[in-house]
Amino acid sequence: MPGGTLEPRGQRTSTISSAILSRRTERALSAVELQTLLRMAHVQAEGLVQAQKLHEIDHLGRMAMSGHALLVKWGDTLAAGDPLLRDELKFFSDMARMGKGEVLADTIDSFCRESRR
Repeated sequence: MPGGTLEPRGQRTSTISSAILSRRTERALSAVELQTLLRMAHVQAEGLVQAQKLHEIDHLGRMAMSGHALLVKWGDTLAAGDPLLRDELKFFSDMARMGKGEVLADTIDSFCRESRR
Protein backbone atom coordinates (compact mmCIF):
# COMPACT_ATOMS: atom_id res chain seq x y z
CA MET A 1 0.00 0.00 0.00
CA PRO A 2 2.38 2.66 -1.12
CA GLY A 3 1.06 6.18 -0.80
CA GLY A 4 -1.60 5.06 1.69
CA THR A 5 -4.31 4.21 -0.88
CA LEU A 6 -6.53 1.22 -0.52
CA GLU A 7 -7.61 0.95 -4.18
CA PRO A 8 -6.49 -2.04 -6.20
CA ARG A 9 -3.55 -1.51 -8.55
CA GLY A 10 -5.66 -1.99 -11.73
CA GLN A 11 -8.19 0.63 -10.67
CA ARG A 12 -5.44 3.21 -10.01
CA THR A 13 -3.98 2.61 -13.50
CA SER A 14 -7.48 3.02 -14.95
CA THR A 15 -7.91 6.38 -13.17
CA ILE A 16 -4.53 7.62 -14.47
CA SER A 17 -5.39 6.47 -18.00
CA SER A 18 -8.74 8.25 -17.79
CA ALA A 19 -7.03 11.48 -16.70
CA ILE A 20 -4.54 11.27 -19.59
CA LEU A 21 -7.32 10.41 -22.03
CA SER A 22 -9.41 13.26 -20.68
CA ARG A 23 -6.58 15.79 -21.24
CA ARG A 24 -5.98 14.45 -24.75
CA THR A 25 -9.68 14.65 -25.50
CA GLU A 26 -9.82 18.17 -24.12
CA ARG A 27 -6.88 19.25 -26.33
CA ALA A 28 -8.41 17.59 -29.38
CA LEU A 29 -11.76 19.27 -28.78
CA SER A 30 -10.04 22.62 -28.28
CA ALA A 31 -8.22 22.16 -31.59
CA VAL A 32 -11.50 21.31 -33.37
CA GLU A 33 -13.16 24.34 -31.80
CA LEU A 34 -10.35 26.63 -32.94
CA GLN A 35 -10.45 25.22 -36.48
CA THR A 36 -14.21 25.69 -36.56
CA LEU A 37 -13.96 29.31 -35.42
CA LEU A 38 -11.28 30.02 -38.02
CA ARG A 39 -13.36 28.46 -40.79
CA MET A 40 -16.43 30.45 -39.71
CA ALA A 41 -14.44 33.68 -39.67
CA HIS A 42 -13.11 32.92 -43.15
CA VAL A 43 -16.62 32.25 -44.49
CA GLN A 44 -17.96 35.46 -42.93
CA ALA A 45 -15.07 37.49 -44.32
CA GLU A 46 -15.56 36.01 -47.79
CA GLY A 47 -19.27 36.85 -47.62
CA LEU A 48 -18.48 40.45 -46.76
CA VAL A 49 -16.03 40.69 -49.66
CA GLN A 50 -18.53 39.18 -52.13
CA ALA A 51 -21.28 41.55 -50.94
CA GLN A 52 -18.95 44.50 -51.46
CA LYS A 53 -18.13 43.28 -54.98
CA LEU A 54 -21.85 43.16 -55.80
CA HIS A 55 -22.27 46.67 -54.39
CA GLU A 56 -19.41 47.97 -56.53
CA ILE A 57 -20.77 46.31 -59.68
CA ASP A 58 -24.16 47.92 -59.05
CA HIS A 59 -22.49 51.28 -58.45
CA LEU A 60 -20.47 51.05 -61.67
CA GLY A 61 -23.59 49.99 -63.60
CA ARG A 62 -25.55 52.97 -62.26
CA MET A 63 -22.70 55.33 -63.10
CA ALA A 64 -22.40 53.90 -66.63
CA MET A 65 -26.15 54.13 -67.29
CA SER A 66 -26.44 57.64 -65.84
CA GLY A 67 -23.44 58.81 -67.81
CA HIS A 68 -24.80 57.34 -71.01
CA ALA A 69 -28.24 58.94 -70.50
CA LEU A 70 -26.57 62.32 -69.89
CA LEU A 71 -24.42 61.96 -73.02
CA VAL A 72 -27.44 61.07 -75.17
CA LYS A 73 -29.38 64.04 -73.82
CA TRP A 74 -26.37 66.33 -74.30
CA GLY A 75 -25.94 65.03 -77.86
CA ASP A 76 -29.60 65.79 -78.60
CA THR A 77 -29.17 69.28 -77.18
CA LEU A 78 -26.06 69.96 -79.25
CA ALA A 79 -27.59 68.57 -82.43
CA ALA A 80 -30.58 70.91 -82.02
CA GLY A 81 -32.69 68.82 -84.39
CA ASP A 82 -30.00 68.39 -87.09
CA PRO A 83 -30.14 64.67 -87.99
CA LEU A 84 -26.62 64.60 -89.52
CA LEU A 85 -25.04 66.24 -86.49
CA ARG A 86 -27.08 64.01 -84.17
CA ASP A 87 -25.72 60.93 -85.98
CA GLU A 88 -22.13 62.19 -85.68
CA LEU A 89 -22.55 62.96 -81.98
CA LYS A 90 -24.09 59.50 -81.46
CA PHE A 91 -20.71 58.07 -82.49
CA PHE A 92 -19.09 59.64 -79.42
CA SER A 93 -21.91 58.53 -77.15
CA ASP A 94 -21.62 54.98 -78.48
CA MET A 95 -17.83 54.97 -77.98
CA ALA A 96 -18.28 56.12 -74.39
CA ARG A 97 -20.94 53.45 -73.86
CA MET A 98 -18.59 50.74 -75.17
CA GLY A 99 -15.77 52.02 -72.97
CA LYS A 100 -17.99 51.97 -69.91
CA GLY A 101 -19.09 48.45 -70.78
CA GLU A 102 -15.43 47.40 -71.05
CA VAL A 103 -14.62 48.92 -67.65
CA LEU A 104 -17.58 47.12 -66.09
CA ALA A 105 -16.64 43.83 -67.78
CA ASP A 106 -12.98 44.19 -66.69
CA THR A 107 -14.05 44.85 -63.12
CA ILE A 108 -16.30 41.80 -63.05
CA ASP A 109 -13.58 39.69 -64.65
CA SER A 110 -11.00 40.79 -62.08
CA PHE A 111 -13.46 40.04 -59.24
CA CYS A 112 -14.04 36.55 -60.67
CA ARG A 113 -10.31 35.87 -61.12
CA GLU A 114 -9.68 36.96 -57.54
CA SER A 115 -12.34 34.53 -56.29
CA ARG A 116 -10.73 31.61 -58.15
CA ARG A 117 -7.35 32.08 -56.45
